Amino acid sequence: MGKSDIEIAVLRHRKARIRELRHRQLLHTADVSPPEAINNMAQGIYMVATGGNINAFNALILAQGRAVSVLTEITPQGNTILHLAAVYGHSHLLDRIINHEERVVGIPNLVPNNYQRLLLRPNSKGDLPLHVAAAAGHAPALVVLINHINQLHLGMQIFLREGRQVDVGDVWVVQNNEGNTALHLALKANHQQVALLLVGLDQRVSFVPNEERASPLYMAAEAGDALLVGQMLNEPATRFEGKSVVHAAIKSRNIAILNLLLVPNRQNLFNARDEEKRSVLSYAASVGYDDGVQRLLQEFENIAYVRDPDGFFPIHSACRRGHMGALKAILQSRPDTIELLNLQGQNVLHVAAECGKTEVVKYILRKEKYANLINQKDHTGNTPLHLATMFWYPMIVHILTKDGRVNVGEQNKLGFTALDAAEECMDLNPTFRERLTWMALVCVGTPRALKLMPYDSFLAPGPQEGSIQSNEMPSAKKYKDRVNTLLLLAILVATVAFSAGFSVTKVPEGEKHWYKVFVVSNTIAMYSSVLTTVALIWAQLGDLVLILNVFKFVLPLLGIALISMSIAFLAGMLVVVGNQMWLHVLLLASGGIFLGMLVLLVVPFVCPYTSKPSLFRYVWRYPFWLLLMLIVRDDNDDDLE
Repeated sequence: MGKSDIEIAVLRHRKARIRELRHRQLLHTADVSPPEAINNMAQGIYMVATGGNINAFNALILAQGRAVSVLTEITPQGNTILHLAAVYGHSHLLDRIINHEERVVGIPNLVPNNYQRLLLRPNSKGDLPLHVAAAAGHAPALVVLINHINQLHLGMQIFLREGRQVDVGDVWVVQNNEGNTALHLALKANHQQVALLLVGLDQRVSFVPNEERASPLYMAAEAGDALLVGQMLNEPATRFEGKSVVHAAIKSRNIAILNLLLVPNRQNLFNARDEEKRSVLSYAASVGYDDGVQRLLQEFENIAYVRDPDGFFPIHSACRRGHMGALKAILQSRPDTIELLNLQGQNVLHVAAECGKTEVVKYILRKEKYANLINQKDHTGNTPLHLATMFWYPMIVHILTKDGRVNVGEQNKLGFTALDAAEECMDLNPTFRERLTWMALVCVGTPRALKLMPYDSFLAPGPQEGSIQSNEMPSAKKYKDRVNTLLLLAILVATVAFSAGFSVTKVPEGEKHWYKVFVVSNTIAMYSSVLTTVALIWAQLGDLVLILNVFKFVLPLLGIALISMSIAFLAGMLVVVGNQMWLHVLLLASGGIFLGMLVLLVVPFVCPYTSKPSLFRYVWRYPFWLLLMLIVRDDNDDDLE
């Protein structure tokens, strides 16, 4: 129920956000004055254009007054009859419409002097019939349009938005309102055959960027279409504009496209940066494209030593994302990159610890030759353990503190050990991740550089001279609900154990050993819960020190009571069922599974992880590990916490 409540709350928040955005859009729309008139096309013309029936078209133009109107009427979005026929791929109708237009234009005074040919007339989105045919992926229709465009007089003009005019010879690079050419639209819709038709029409068309700065070459490389990229690169380009095509090839993880770009006259392409100003090797390492990383390292000698504007080198980019293949490839090709530091003076282990990349941390710790990185400090004096602590990665903290080479008492420039940093950064109401991180440090005996004042000194009235006013000391009221919850649970266990003590009166012959187990377990549960109840009554006096000490005493007792009560129940049921073997097997199997799960959940909750003896701390590692496996998900993915 708790999870469903949270999901419902999140859904409500999202719906409220959507309603708010829609309301803003409505307000914005209300401020825009509507157009004075809306164009509309006659139903007969529209049906002929979408149906593709040539006989119906012939009948239409023979009707009175339709010979010219079929060429001039447009839909509300500015589409002519040629646009509609192109959208639906009616290639024969396209040819018939254009031939009819030629005949009409050839008749004097039948059309106005400023009449623009259907082939060159854009709709309200700036799309020519060429654009809509390419977007729809109709190759035969596109061939018809291309053939007729090639027959147009080169002196004709195309009238575009904002009064711009271009020559008919530039029709292949005409961009619509979003900056897309016909080739852009074909690639967006993944129409490869149509794109191949358009590539050879104009050597410039593959390199024209749209408003998103994406050229057709970039889009083809991003889609991983090596055939199309090869055709485009056969055309000589004066310059490559827009987004980096190399980054697109890396994004598509297509080594064939990368090899097409790795030719001597295109080496300058590899100096390009993406939107985040990352070099090509940093980008390949950050996306985990291992083959691309290896190929770039083979081709460029110093590419691994190019720093990004954020101060990170490619090896740091691999560590930030946890891509082991890229990291190993860089280290194998350029071993000295392990010494590279970012602008904060952090090595690769710092970066991996700060970003929560468990596998990278394990890999570096396994390599004896990288031992000098383990306790290395950045410009603020933080070791990898400090960073893993401050960013709340309990798994990495556990791995680091388990390594004997890690100096858990190392201090940063503020004089904080990792435990000091955890307690300094922790919220007043810590999250479970924060609690686990703190527990990982405490259970291995991590020292504090800052000597703590005894609890009693916090309770003394009045401020002390020279004292530092830090976070508010938690009051006993904060623990009242916890005390009451534990008290209720202890009373419940005591009640059940007391009642169970008188429930089994007749013991079948041969089941006395289970009866003994029942009696012992039930007695332990009874006395443990009674002791817990009495101790918690003392805790209700409200003294903070007393509450904390009582918790240390009662939590193990309560855990013993719960486990003993479960064992007593299982033994009691085995006594009751008697000699029925199949029930014995069923009860033992189900009870064993349940008890195992109960121990896994209870032991981490009740173990004295702050005990000073090293034996207790060593034993505590195992239930803590189990708790970590159950609660904290793997941090080696790219999702944000």
